[in-house]
Amino acid sequence: MKLNRFAIYIIVGAVFIAIGVFVGLTARLFPVAASAEAAAVDSLFNFMLAIAVVVFLIVEGGIIYSIIRFRRRPGDETDGAPIHGNTALEITWTAIPAVIVFILSIYSYQVYVTIRNPEPKDNEVRVGVIGQQFAWKFTYEMPEDDDPEVTPELRERIKQYMIDSTLYVPLNRPVRAIIESQDVIHSFYIPEFRIKQDATPGRVSEAYFTPIEKGEWWVICAELCGVGHAAMSQINRVVVLEQSEFDQYIATLYAKAKETASDPRSPEVGRQLVINKYACGACHILDDAGLVGNIGPSLNGIATRAEGHAERGEGLVGGTDAAAYIRGSIVNPNLYLVPGYAAGIMPQNYGNPNVMSEDDLEAIVNYLLTIR
Repeated sequence: MKLNRFAIYIIVGAVFIAIGVFVGLTARLFPVAASAEAAAVDSLFNFMLAIAVVVFLIVEGGIIYSIIRFRRRPGDETDGAPIHGNTALEITWTAIPAVIVFILSIYSYQVYVTIRNPEPKDNEVRVGVIGQQFAWKFTYEMPEDDDPEVTPELRERIKQYMIDSTLYVPLNRPVRAIIESQDVIHSFYIPEFRIKQDATPGRVSEAYFTPIEKGEWWVICAELCGVGHAAMSQINRVVVLEQSEFDQYIATLYAKAKETASDPRSPEVGRQLVINKYACGACHILDDAGLVGNIGPSLNGIATRAEGHAERGEGLVGGTDAAAYIRGSIVNPNLYLVPGYAAGIMPQNYGNPNVMSEDDLEAIVNYLLTIR
């Protein structure tokens, strides 16, 4: 009888393992695998899922079996059998999980090393990723330029405008993302690439991926970063381009940056800044710039309203006119609060020239003065 029971256990165990293997091989729980690194992550996850399914079936199967096999029969008032333990069983259910955890630790570490510490490659693209409340912005390296009119000083200014609110990356080419935060902790997350890396204030982190699928997906913040955190997952996108398309994009971005650096305080520059560089669209509505945020007050007609605030002396910084009110609303947003909105929602660090330069501030003010 013991042999028959042991054979049943073996058969049931084999069935459970077969089910786990089937689930692990066929599960498709993640979105499209759009990076070369995604395959290793998916394999690790499916391996863990297969083990979890087997453990689940054994534990739940044992519970169900015990409920049925050892249930109290009608009229049975006797005590249960005086069982005080089974040393062999306890060793088995301790040793097997220990071996499983050991195997998973080695496997996980191998995957981690593969996707987190790759050797630098000659053809890799370096992109700056900057988290802020409540959007991401992306900076790009300048192309080589032999133009004698581009002085070293002008080149440094151009670098400030090699920036976009959309992450463009080339197909089949490794990308090294240099990740920073301007304010609080954010988490740079692209599910299709299977990458997630915290952006921590005062610290530079890196993430690595090689896009293998053309497409367009959301760039998500996976760390609660304030009142606008939820909207941050619907602001920025990543777009994978062919190499020729990416080269054209960089050339166009460079041309715009060069033009902007030559007249950094123009209203048109300010318009591009609120669209691409700063997170205005995460909180404000501004039809002219296509901003659709709903956390802060609308910016439509801001110039007209700013004149009224200036006449009443509300929230002025650097003057007594409408420009002084708009400037004050940016660098010290708690000086005057629009009725219905609480203090602390607007980022408090735009008065820091390392976060928003004087040129950028004046360009944005000049642009908003045109919104009537």
